[in-house]
Amino acid sequence: MADKTNPEEQDDPIVAEVRAARRQLLEKYGGIEGYLRHLREVHAQRLERERDEAERREAAELGKSA
Repeated sequence: MADKTNPEEQDDPIVAEVRAARRQLLEKYGGIEGYLRHLREVHAQRLERERDEAERREAAELGKSA
């Protein structure tokens, strides 16, 4: 899968790994829009977890002070 027009890229393992990662991302997410959608979902889940943890901490603090 090396670029035959650029001799430096013919056997470069870094280029091969980048291309393999790109291919895997395309297969998994269908392109940049799919990947961005995935990142937004992961971010929303993280924010929800953080909010839930803050609510639990607040409830625990209120229970201690009562």
